[in-house]
Amino acid sequence: MPEYLFSQFKDNEFEALHRELSKVFDIPQVKLQDLYAVMQQEFEVEGYPEHKLTRNIFHSFDESFKTRYEESFVIGVDIPSILEKNNSVLNKKTIAIIGQDPLRKSKVRLEKIGIATPYALHLQNCRKRSRYFDLIKVLLDEGYRVYLTDIFKIWVSEANSDRGIPLSKKDRTQFIQILKTELEIFEPLAVVTWGNVASSTVRNINLNIKHLEFPHPSGAANATWRKIMRKPATRENRINFWQEKVLSYLSGF
Repeated sequence: MPEYLFSQFKDNEFEALHRELSKVFDIPQVKLQDLYAVMQQEFEVEGYPEHKLTRNIFHSFDESFKTRYEESFVIGVDIPSILEKNNSVLNKKTIAIIGQDPLRKSKVRLEKIGIATPYALHLQNCRKRSRYFDLIKVLLDEGYRVYLTDIFKIWVSEANSDRGIPLSKKDRTQFIQILKTELEIFEPLAVVTWGNVASSTVRNINLNIKHLEFPHPSGAANATWRKIMRKPATRENRINFWQEKVLSYLSGF
């Protein structure tokens, strides 16, 4: 029996989430449901199974951006996910962790879109050696459901390289509105943001939810972790710091 469950949505959560995602992605509900089902089956499988969809699933709200989108070298999409401990507790409280976007890297042009989840935690191999799962596991083992999502659920590169380009203002605005509705659907006790862009974006929208800001867990943010911890940015130090700060706040609920 797996220790954790992947995206076991409750009640009407899935239908409500699909309604929001369908505002930006042309993915039928049954197709999205099948995608989650396959990821559930692969949750304990070794390796790196890939899932791809055609580029026409996304339709920009900005006509001027469509050409840049069609010419892009590589595109990434992450669909939200939920992780929780596999036990008999049915009414776990939810914490939302919000990142920026589904960054992708590729040395060759990819015609199809790679579909994954934030931090690729639907993959066993990624969970095994993940700076992200190190922190999320603290919450899971305390009995919380953890809802993982990006503010901007699509990432688009330049035409001739995997260097990212900004989405149009209209598209960014739409994704931010979707995020607000996501949080209404899943009703988290608190929202945690990782990284400056995610933190500043959430800070500037009106949420009646406690917001905890942390550096991005990637190695690129080690200097920031060292500064706030006043210790070397080792794996153990980051986990201990995260556990102390997050659980101290959540103990008030």
